[in-house]
Amino acid sequence: MGLLFTACKKDEETTIQSEQIMAAEDQTSSNDLYEDVDEQVDQAIETRGGGGTVCPTVTIDPADGSYPRTMTIDFGTDGCTGLDGRVRKGQIVVNLTDTLTNTGAVRTATFVDFYVDDAHVEGTRTLTNLGPNADGNLTFSRTVVGGKITFPDGEVTTWEANHSMTLVEGGNTAILLDNVWEITGGATGVTRNGKAFTTEIVTPLVKRRACRWTVSGTKTLTIDGKVLTIDYGNGDCDRKATVIGPNGGTREILIRWWM
Repeated sequence: MGLLFTACKKDEETTIQSEQIMAAEDQTSSNDLYEDVDEQVDQAIETRGGGGTVCPTVTIDPADGSYPRTMTIDFGTDGCTGLDGRVRKGQIVVNLTDTLTNTGAVRTATFVDFYVDDAHVEGTRTLTNLGPNADGNLTFSRTVVGGKITFPDGEVTTWEANHSMTLVEGGNTAILLDNVWEITGGATGVTRNGKAFTTEIVTPLVKRRACRWTVSGTKTLTIDGKVLTIDYGNGDCDRKATVIGPNGGTREILIRWWM
């Protein structure tokens, strides 16, 4: 009996609870969807609404190239299927105060009935150029205010974030595909089950523009007083992450993908 009790207690200590896994999935999925927004905006700016596609349509006001300006990226009510297979509907409305590579420039993105694979995305995402750091790399602050994801099954998660971003590669070229970012900072949110959580990046997250997923880095996730670690791996371009529980248990998760 004593041996059985000890074994069961050890299993309980090392098992990652379902609430903890849900929080990890919510946070990684929310982050992925908002990263997708940045990439759609970057692409629209880079191609000026071209790029060989008729969807989305991009309008810029004023059209004379001056600032401030508003750019509307319209995926329509039926949606557009991107090269990555994702279906996007609705609009991303972007306000720009200046060319983003100039110190002090601010880019703010909001949404109008915007969906990614039937996940409804809401909130305000702001990117501010803070200028070069001591190494000459551009640095930015990035915030999410009022972030909300309504999943296709009707469940909801909310979050707000405050991140610092450094462009560690690709800053010397005109194209965006070779950009590599290091991201630090943290976030707070509420899971689909109403559980509050916080995150803090421990090892900078690495996001390559050529890969749609975060490829490396670690962050802690605190829920119900328990601290977990989310490890994004060693640089491979995949949708996998490993959750490490408070007592050493591990669980691989996949960033949610709705098709």
